[in-house]
Amino acid sequence: MSYKKSQIQILKLNNQTYLPFQLHQLPKYFNNSTTNYFNYKGYIYISLKDIKLNNPYFNLKNFKDKLTFNNKLSQQYKLAK
Repeated sequence: MSYKKSQIQILKLNNQTYLPFQLHQLPKYFNNSTTNYFNYKGYIYISLKDIKLNNPYFNLKNFKDKLTFNNKLSQQYKLAK
């Protein structure tokens, strides 16, 4: 796998899906000892199974739609100036 410097992705490892979160975006139920997670390039990837177990109303499509890349945001701000 190759990643761009500012690229965020939903990762699939060992037949499990992991969703990226920044440190200030972590869900309230996140616990270091009970949650299946790992750190990669400044993001905390949490297992989709753990998310659905703690939040049965979690909407994956909505999460994907709101997943942004920082470089897209910075380009919009530059164009706005």
